[in-house]
Amino acid sequence: MKKHLLSVAVVASMACGFNAMAADDADIDMSNPTDVYTSLGASYGSEGANFKAQLMLSEKTATSGQKTGVIFEAKNIFNEGDKTQQFTGMVAHPEYGMIPTFNDETSKRSYRMRYGTINTTNGTGWSVDAILADHPFYGNMAVIQAGPVMTIPVTDSFYIWPILYAGAVVVEDNMSQILPPDMAASTAVSSSGIDVPSLILTGMVYARYAFNEHWWTLVSASYTDEIQGKGWSDDIMDGGLQMASFNGEISVAYQMNKRQNIRVNYKTDNSDSTDDSYWIEYNHAF
Repeated sequence: MKKHLLSVAVVASMACGFNAMAADDADIDMSNPTDVYTSLGASYGSEGANFKAQLMLSEKTATSGQKTGVIFEAKNIFNEGDKTQQFTGMVAHPEYGMIPTFNDETSKRSYRMRYGTINTTNGTGWSVDAILADHPFYGNMAVIQAGPVMTIPVTDSFYIWPILYAGAVVVEDNMSQILPPDMAASTAVSSSGIDVPSLILTGMVYARYAFNEHWWTLVSASYTDEIQGKGWSDDIMDGGLQMASFNGEISVAYQMNKRQNIRVNYKTDNSDSTDDSYWIEYNHAF
């Protein structure tokens, strides 16, 4: 299952700010994953239709040399594709005792919000990344992390951006569904609706190579592991979250002009429960 994915109606505020936050062509580098500008994007591929919007919060003429913005993404907006059965509780079986039931379908729709700031002089900054998705066993799940980013210019055409995130996993408290009814009524281990099963750490790196002013490629790789709590990649039957620990993505883009590009994307991970995905994407900066 994919670690993709948080939040809601920031879209309306973005739409209101597009004209006021428009950036000059010279200020935009759409191949730089840490650059900040106002933009809209849409894509479609093997995992359905996606939407992306970015809003620049800082003034483009700020003398501090600091750019700040927020990105919102909605993946698989129409919840397309084959669904995984979702855990709905424990029932008594005459031969096997209490067994799990999977009656609902897991939604494949997910949301992501990232707030970040970058110093345009030295290329350092930090961001907060939040993903909201549906987990087949734990229900609603949010992954919230924060950490620093650095810019490493190898050559004029080749740049690297390492990022280190630390944060927490937040899930629905479904202890009342896991325990037998008589135990669920008397136990005090259930919380008031949410649970924090794991603290996690993610190392990520972006690498971009520009062939010329119109063609460039961007590669990213990330690895996530638990610091404390449930194992990030351990099987659910072993008490883990059963998430992909490694994710890799590659984009090849045609930059039509400073404000528009078309990208072909491919993503893979090391999970046995997900297929590789691909999509084509259009982005417009304002």
